[in-house]
Amino acid sequence: MGYGTGAIMAVPAHDERDFEFATKFGLEIKEVVAAVCDRRTNPEETTDGQRTPPQSATCDPGIAINSGFLDGLPTAEAKARMIDWLESNGKGKRRIQYKLRDWLFSRQRYWGEPFPILWKDGRHQAIAESELPLLAPPLDDYKPSGTPDPLLSKATGWVNLPDGSKRETNTMPQWAGSCWYYLRYCDPKNTGRFISHEAEAYWTSDKPGMVDLYVGGTEHAVLHLLYARFWHKVLFDLGHVTTPEPFQRLVNQGLILGEDGQKMSKSRGNVVNPDDVVREYGADALRLYEMFMGPLEQVKPWQMKGVEGVSRFLARVWRVAF
Repeated sequence: MGYGTGAIMAVPAHDERDFEFATKFGLEIKEVVAAVCDRRTNPEETTDGQRTPPQSATCDPGIAINSGFLDGLPTAEAKARMIDWLESNGKGKRRIQYKLRDWLFSRQRYWGEPFPILWKDGRHQAIAESELPLLAPPLDDYKPSGTPDPLLSKATGWVNLPDGSKRETNTMPQWAGSCWYYLRYCDPKNTGRFISHEAEAYWTSDKPGMVDLYVGGTEHAVLHLLYARFWHKVLFDLGHVTTPEPFQRLVNQGLILGEDGQKMSKSRGNVVNPDDVVREYGADALRLYEMFMGPLEQVKPWQMKGVEGVSRFLARVWRVAF
């Protein structure tokens, strides 16, 4: 069984699913964290001196209660004190654990970076460093083959090498390049190194990151941003770059909602195709409307009437100016 079943945590006072389960089946709900507000830090008691059962789960940090030597401590302090106790009694050890999100990295399409891997007799090995970068072979036909084999398998002369080894025909998902392409932008004509020491020194300030500003959606926090930082730190540890961080500042742009106020989604049928907007109102009206929707960081609903208004405004400007 796993935590997802909802009855494994066994802390009904501090988990919403456990609370619902315990309430439905009349199980005891014992609090060990009191919320930080007058009603909960000075809880009502029944005539026998017991706390009034909570009306909902308390999931936020608070004050430890019913917890022995931890009573009265804020959650963060109680956690630290509990770890100290476990270490001093030989029952546990303090550590920080990191977890990377699983990444679907291997693809079967043509548009992607080929893996620099060779296969022979069931074993794999990296190609020689002198053969890098490994570029995708040109193909006359990019149509799917109708078999489970990746598209690169069509390039038989590229795949099959004279010594009997074969190239890996899966490709990387272009994230491999986009995770460090900001470095190439700083030195794009360098054919011997992804960025020279002189170019890096020119673009690097006294701050920890190379790039001044990173603009991306919140979904990038667990995708591109996470892995760009991961790759950059590997390059830093290997001594190839001198900054421990790739970016100095992060700005998350807000979502553009559909006219129904919900996130744009094909399943909801509320997606606005920019090609249609450009075709009817022009690219300038589309760009200007997006700039006038509101602050970059805020979530904003799309309104076609707003595009129409901007289009009329630009028409008046054109008439006045020309």
